[in-house]
Amino acid sequence: MRPLAGGGAKPGEHGHAHAHDHPHASGHTGDASTAAAPEGVSVTGCWIRALPNRLPSAAYFRIDNWGARNAVLVGAQSARFGKVMLHANQTVDGMATMVHADQIVVPPGERFEFAPGGHHVMLEQPASELRVGDAVPLTFWFEGGRALTESCEIRPAASLK
Repeated sequence: MRPLAGGGAKPGEHGHAHAHDHPHASGHTGDASTAAAPEGVSVTGCWIRALPNRLPSAAYFRIDNWGARNAVLVGAQSARFGKVMLHANQTVDGMATMVHADQIVVPPGERFEFAPGGHHVMLEQPASELRVGDAVPLTFWFEGGRALTESCEIRPAASLK
């Protein structure tokens, strides 16, 4: 997948109308405790929408890149979820669909926002019910095997920010 200017992955090349159908989840199984953090990159404001009955959910956050090189997010992982994937929302013929994103490029000096209705990290197969107020660690994997782990607050299902 080719990165787009402004930090987005080109949607549609791996487009799927239903998020659960694609076999190429972007979850990684590396050891984040030994991975170096990407230089000049931060992940902040992470939160996860609490949904009932162990339904799939999503994580939202910001990536800031004040480094000298592109920050390329290639995946995420959490021990609390069986599947973790990078997703974007796209409208095709008037229908909104989720599409898999292989990577998200954040150029130097830029910020990329993962927000409801847009890019998000899809979280499927939760190991347990998500409770509002709890925190879940989520590891963000960047090109070159670099990783950052952020604590994500569980917020009510109706939350937009």
